Amino acid sequence: MIKKLIIVAMLLGLIVLFFIYGGPEYLSFENLKQHKDELLTYTQANFWKAFFIAGGIYILSTMLNLPGAAIMSLAIGFVFGRWYGTLLALTAATIGAVLVFWIARYLIADWARPKLEKMKSTEKIMAKLQDDAFSYLLFMRAVPLFPFWFVNMVFAFSPIKTKHYAIGTFLGMLPVSFVIVNLGQSLSTVNAMNELFTTEVILSFVLIGVLALATSMAMRHRNRIATSNNTAELE
Repeated sequence: MIKKLIIVAMLLGLIVLFFIYGGPEYLSFENLKQHKDELLTYTQANFWKAFFIAGGIYILSTMLNLPGAAIMSLAIGFVFGRWYGTLLALTAATIGAVLVFWIARYLIADWARPKLEKMKSTEKIMAKLQDDAFSYLLFMRAVPLFPFWFVNMVFAFSPIKTKHYAIGTFLGMLPVSFVIVNLGQSLSTVNAMNELFTTEVILSFVLIGVLALATSMAMRHRNRIATSNNTAELE
C-alpha cells in the first residue's frame, strides 16, 4: 500500500510541476510557431540528441496524460520529417501508453475491475473486452474520437496481455500518427491550428476510422468462427 501511495504522489507531483512551470504554454501552437526556426536549427546540429530528448518528453507527457500531444507530434514532424517523425512519435506514444497500462494495473485494476463488471453502464463493455480485447483496441486507437487516457485505463482493466496491448497500440495509432506528423511539415505556411485540418485531412481521419472499423469487425468475425469450430470439435 505504501509503495502505491508513493507512486501516486510522484505522478501527481510531476503533473503539478508541469503546470507550475508553465508547461501548457510551452506545448502550445503559438509557442511552436514562434520558436520553430530555433528548434529546426538545433535539431540539424544535434539530430540524435534532439531525437532522444523529444522522445523522452513525449513518453513522459503520454504517461502523465499532459495536454499538448498533438502539438508535440506536429513539432516532431516539422523538425524530424515524416519518416523519422512518425517512428519517434509512434514509438514514444506506445511506450508511454504501456507505462500507463502497467501503472493502472498495479495501482487500481484489481479494485476497479469487479466494480466495472457489476455496473450496468460498463458491464457489456467489460464482457466484450473479455472476449476480444485486441480487435477493440485496434479500433479505439485508430479512431481519434476516443480519448487516449480513456483507452489506456479501459484496457488496463481487461485481460489483454501487455505484448498484445503494445502491438495493438502501435498498429492502431500508426495511420493517425503518420497523418498528424506529416501535417507538421506545413507549419511554415499556416498561422493557426485549424488551418492544418483541411477537408482532405478530415476525410483521411474518416477513412482511417472506416478501415479500422472494418478490420475490427473482420477480426471479431474470424474469432467467433474459430471459437465455434473449437466448440464443435469438443462436442
